[in-house]
Amino acid sequence: MKFKSVRIINFRNFEDISIDLTNKNVIFGMNDVGKTNFLYAIRYIFDKEIRRRNFGDTDYYKKNVETPIEIIVGIDISDTGDMDNQKLRAKLKGAILSNQKTVYIKLLAEYDEKEMVGIPSLYWGGNLEDLEVMPARSTFFEIDYVFNVVYIDAYVDLYALFKKNVNKLLINDNEQDRAILDDIGNTCDNLNSHISKLSGVKSFEEKISPEYKKFRHDDVSISVKSEIAVKGLYSNIVPYIKQDADDFLYPTSGEGRKKLLVYSIFGLLSQEEEERKINIFLIEEPENHLHRSMQIALSHVLFDENKYRYLFMTTHSPQVLTEMDKVNLVRIYNEDKVVSKSILYKVPDEFKNQRKMLNRGLVEAIFADKVLLVEGPSEKILFDKVLTKINPLYEADGIYILPVGGFGFEPYYEILDALQIKKIVKTDNDLRKIKGKKKYSVLGFSRLNRYIKKSENDDVEKCLLPETPINRNGVKAKQKLYENNRERLDEIRSKYSLYLSRCSLEEDLDEVIHDKMLTYLPNADGDPIKYLQDAKNKHMVELVEKLEEQDCTRIYEHYNFACLKDIME
Repeated sequence: MKFKSVRIINFRNFEDISIDLTNKNVIFGMNDVGKTNFLYAIRYIFDKEIRRRNFGDTDYYKKNVETPIEIIVGIDISDTGDMDNQKLRAKLKGAILSNQKTVYIKLLAEYDEKEMVGIPSLYWGGNLEDLEVMPARSTFFEIDYVFNVVYIDAYVDLYALFKKNVNKLLINDNEQDRAILDDIGNTCDNLNSHISKLSGVKSFEEKISPEYKKFRHDDVSISVKSEIAVKGLYSNIVPYIKQDADDFLYPTSGEGRKKLLVYSIFGLLSQEEEERKINIFLIEEPENHLHRSMQIALSHVLFDENKYRYLFMTTHSPQVLTEMDKVNLVRIYNEDKVVSKSILYKVPDEFKNQRKMLNRGLVEAIFADKVLLVEGPSEKILFDKVLTKINPLYEADGIYILPVGGFGFEPYYEILDALQIKKIVKTDNDLRKIKGKKKYSVLGFSRLNRYIKKSENDDVEKCLLPETPINRNGVKAKQKLYENNRERLDEIRSKYSLYLSRCSLEEDLDEVIHDKMLTYLPNADGDPIKYLQDAKNKHMVELVEKLEEQDCTRIYEHYNFACLKDIME
């Protein structure tokens, strides 16, 4: 079974939105753009408890009750050997033909002005244009025999969850339990008898009876009786955590411990249902109250364990996504008219062993509105200092600098492009010697060409820069190559936000603040470029720590670093 799509019409802040899905979906975006509302749309389809609430007028987009709410989910059930597909097909019966590979489940809720409520109706079948009414008994539909929704909100109450499900979690089915329960019953009777003999109880009985008789002269007396019974056996049970090397019990007072225990309990509950039903996990902001290390551990469980096969999750945390693979990234944005973009993200095979490192860079970036992709940490160190001087809160404004390091630009560029996150590329004007020849290939130009091709739908050839090898290497050769193509490179800057260095970071920076670099780097022996290149990160930090505000302004305003102005606009 594979989730394919969802369409949401006239529900809360969604006027009409269509989103591609897969079995693990991560929904992200700024606050108040509709992430929780998206989860509720899924819940109204699959969760009978939510569906029983019906819809109020505020559930309709801008209270437009003239238009019905529609939520349509498409599910691929083409794999006939899949057990979950078999469970779903068994209930669909004649609503889907044997040759139909996708089932559509549709919720429709027209608003009743007299009753002031929208009552959901469900339909399903293999033809979206001709769905059958789903059989139902009151608010219980056929779909409720198939799916079990496990909803975990950001602030779930551990004790309320435990108390609600205690009879499912603690089942006494051992032969010894009968004798133990009899002992408990006798103990309860004895305890009730002792409580009744307490002086406070006797004193109350003596005082209350005369008071009662002032109203009615009956031959009665008032007595107080304790009714502790076996039926209340679990009424005061509370989860505790016991350290393996410690005999003492400690209450789970830490919110992080409580959160992990909540996931453990939900895991046990879902196991009870998985034989009969298909478990769907809907999780809101699992990072709340969890330390970074616990978030990473949780990421491993959510994305690697088969238990969470069908997952819809909202999050603001990069750590929760460090282990993601084969995940649908869903970005919801634009508060005025909600827009969404989604893409299936699969870790490239060549980076499988470095999945965490690749994901950490990516997930930091996808939470931003604008991303400046740079070669490595030296660029990040310098650019962060410059932008901080221009706007100390630039990161709060949704700007992020992402060094691509050994992964290259492409794994990040394609994801950001698909999610419609503005991306700006700053890359070096690299040359590489062609094996067996006295020529050098123009790597920097070739890199630009690849991204121009990704951005253009037609007339690609008009956009390409020449990729002809050149005869020389070195700074002057790179700078001459740049100047010979400067007009076209400026057009590319403007149209595609692709910025090629005139040479490399160090040479380009030297053009801007050469005298200051000589002053700030006394150990450079008059050659700050070589000094920076010899120990990139360490020496760049040394320089950046000494840069003054006017230096940062000069860098920011210079042609060589126009990418910084672009990211700030």
